[in-house]
Amino acid sequence: MSELPDQVPVAPAPLTRREIREAASRRRRFPRRVYPPGRLTILTTVAFAGLVALTGFAGPSLVAVAIALGGFVIAWGWPILLNLPSPRGTTGVLAAGTALMTAAVIVTSTDPFLRWVPAALAVSVVIAFLHQLLRRDGRPRLTESVAATTSGLAIISSGIALAPLPHVLNGAPSLAAAMAGLGVGALADPLIGTRRGRQWALFIAMVLGGAAAVGVAVVAGHPRTGTAALLGLMAAGVSHAARRIMAVLPSAGSSRAQLALASSSAMLVGVVAYVVVRRFVA
Repeated sequence: MSELPDQVPVAPAPLTRREIREAASRRRRFPRRVYPPGRLTILTTVAFAGLVALTGFAGPSLVAVAIALGGFVIAWGWPILLNLPSPRGTTGVLAAGTALMTAAVIVTSTDPFLRWVPAALAVSVVIAFLHQLLRRDGRPRLTESVAATTSGLAIISSGIALAPLPHVLNGAPSLAAAMAGLGVGALADPLIGTRRGRQWALFIAMVLGGAAAVGVAVVAGHPRTGTAALLGLMAAGVSHAARRIMAVLPSAGSSRAQLALASSSAMLVGVVAYVVVRRFVA
């Protein structure tokens, strides 16, 4: 006769409703340690928004120059922010991409204003792969380096979409409204560092951004308040989310990384603002 096992496996008892609710609340709980963006990041975001808003009334070419300045800042600090291998080569690729895409939008004065930007972006991606082929350090973290470089180029191309907005009808006031939402929304970033404020920081940033954009629209007379509120809400929400995500990176505390973080979060607003303006304003 075979011997019985010492212990018979017993199926676990099903969880009660109270235990299920407690487990769900633990999963939704915010982490105790948070990483709010630094003061330099917030100040740079506000300064970038003000610069782009002012150049919008001066002409598309000056907007493109202001956007290019943000792109060069990203090129300078992006490898530090992401702790990438071959930082000099990555900076060179991003700087070349910024120059190519800026030139593509400056030389185009008729609609579609962004028709040469995809070609410039494609050339920049080819340069990024050539950079990887020419590396002499054994190509450590190759996939990470390629992904980070192409992501930086994508962010820069998004910012370039802001440059042609003064060409369209009521484009300059709309650009100013979007930048007001971006800059004022960044003032809510310190709330991330507080226990009660962190879960409301995104909502507060979007409300502040929408209110600021509506205020600009009322003063300038364009665009309509609903469109301005949408511009401010989207600009503040997208940029706040980007800064909040990237602020947790280990290298985000250095000055170069904070500048790159601010510029990248501001440049991401470009595509959103372009779509809203072309759909609801122009």
